[in-house]
Amino acid sequence: MALLWSVLQWCFTALICLFTILAVDLYTRKKSRFHTTRSLLEMYLVEVVAAILGTIKSRQMKKDLDNFLPVQEQFVLRQIRANENTQYGRDHQFGRIHSLADFRRLHPVTTYSHYAEYVERAENGDVNAILGKSKLVMMACSSGTTGKSKHIPISSEVQNTMLSMLAGLFTFQPQIKSAHRPLYKEMQILCRPRWRYSPTGIPIGPLSGYFTNKSILLAQWSTPFEAHVVDTEAEAMYVSLLFGIRDRNLCRIEGGFASGLYNMLMFIETNWRDLVADVRSGRLKEGLDLTEEQRRVITKYLVADPQRADELENEFNKGFDGILSRIFPNLEAVSALSSGTSMALYKKKCLPYLGNVDLVSLVYGSSEAFMGINVRSAREEPAYALIPSMALVEFLPVDATGTPLEGATPLLATEVKVGELYEPVITNWSGFYRYRLGDVVKVVDFYHQAPCVDFQFRAGQMLNVHMEKLSEEAFIAALQTAAGRWSGTTLLDFTSAESVLDPSPRPGAPYYLVFLELEKGEVTAEQLKTIDEVLCEQHFVYKSFRVKDSIAPMKVMTVKPGTFKAFRQFQFDTTTAFMGQFKQPRVLRNPKQVEFFMKHVNSQ
Repeated sequence: MALLWSVLQWCFTALICLFTILAVDLYTRKKSRFHTTRSLLEMYLVEVVAAILGTIKSRQMKKDLDNFLPVQEQFVLRQIRANENTQYGRDHQFGRIHSLADFRRLHPVTTYSHYAEYVERAENGDVNAILGKSKLVMMACSSGTTGKSKHIPISSEVQNTMLSMLAGLFTFQPQIKSAHRPLYKEMQILCRPRWRYSPTGIPIGPLSGYFTNKSILLAQWSTPFEAHVVDTEAEAMYVSLLFGIRDRNLCRIEGGFASGLYNMLMFIETNWRDLVADVRSGRLKEGLDLTEEQRRVITKYLVADPQRADELENEFNKGFDGILSRIFPNLEAVSALSSGTSMALYKKKCLPYLGNVDLVSLVYGSSEAFMGINVRSAREEPAYALIPSMALVEFLPVDATGTPLEGATPLLATEVKVGELYEPVITNWSGFYRYRLGDVVKVVDFYHQAPCVDFQFRAGQMLNVHMEKLSEEAFIAALQTAAGRWSGTTLLDFTSAESVLDPSPRPGAPYYLVFLELEKGEVTAEQLKTIDEVLCEQHFVYKSFRVKDSIAPMKVMTVKPGTFKAFRQFQFDTTTAFMGQFKQPRVLRNPKQVEFFMKHVNSQ
């Protein structure tokens, strides 16, 4: 009994000491003045737990990276055994699979249509159609901006695994400063998801929606959890930016994709006077599409701050070069996925606003799988080291257009070559096996035994009216070269389509439709023709078909200012796309999308 009492006393003393250390640490840390007691404690708790878990997880990750292929095999066999007795497992002979070699021999390479029936059954209550003992908590929607949205089963196991993996970022990545960092706020545009539900009540929406439903996971964001009530893009942008710019000590901005970051910066430049006025008054401007209850809840967390408003107004009046580092002197980094040809245009336009702040890209993943962590420093091109315990990744060799090479079959990580292009073929936690992801990546390096990839573009984003297979990369290169020859105007954004979707087609050979939004000034018809001319200079196959009149000159049109912003809203209104997932398609495949742009063409 005496020994037990001594142990209890020791444990109690240890707990008191630990509590004292944490209390002193919390007290001495610099803090955002916009924390509530609840958000401060929640943010601190998350950081402490993440630091501990991150240290453990990062050590395990490094071990896994040194044993890449064995860990991949363990992952696959764990999924096979867990789902062996599902309907899918029985239909695909999981009982005969006992090795990675068995799996690759017996299971075909798949696309989403292969799983549609099983997913529908799970949504209707038969979870065992595709998942074993795991609890189905939601269906994650893919972005749906380049085609019909896919539904990916998300179990509680997937969510817990993702959270523990994200904790590893605190100690694993060179871009993240984590040692005794101030408890300052971070800014992200928070738009409340418009959840849909299956017949059995399973929520359907963006995977990020899971993380915005819990106050402890939003404690670090500048928008208070209680004020996260807006589900329309323009109003969510305004409210999130208002809560963000009022905080001089903001330490990080999360932009999602580079396109989303660019939209954010453009919104600030266009609406800064209203935002400053609301910071000054502590009230929301009139004219926002908000209910009285939404306005009441948001206004509750606003306070009048004339001094901050004067500071902001002074900096905005100086112009927007380096504006973020000027209005947020403690800003450490801006995070946004900026890899690939599609995001390169936006990245270039974002950089002047950042000043001396780095633009970083931390992770590579999708609704289907969290796959890689960037292991390079902020000012280097990203190299996402694939994490072997998160998904089996095979590599399907593709050409510059994203088309699989003739006779190609998926390769293992040990078989890929640096500098080559591949489409990832993944096996994940959600019941998808040897699933073609639809991305095109380049292997850029190896980290330990793990391939490091960089995202290039989405497969299928190419123009092909006469077997020319013009890649997104080739078209963007020609467009940027041509635009560089125009004086007095700047290219803001673009998209394209094939003439088969032209509602008023020209007779004769097929051609490209090209829609351009310009920042200022005008271009002549002769200048627009330079896009076609440059493409002929840079792409031999396209030129050969143009010379033969097998492809007609492209039909290039400028659209009215704000068209691409309006298209984003059009997508949210007419598809299952969500704000944080939107990526501007560079090739339109839907007649309604083409019709939208045609209605916004400038009159000649």
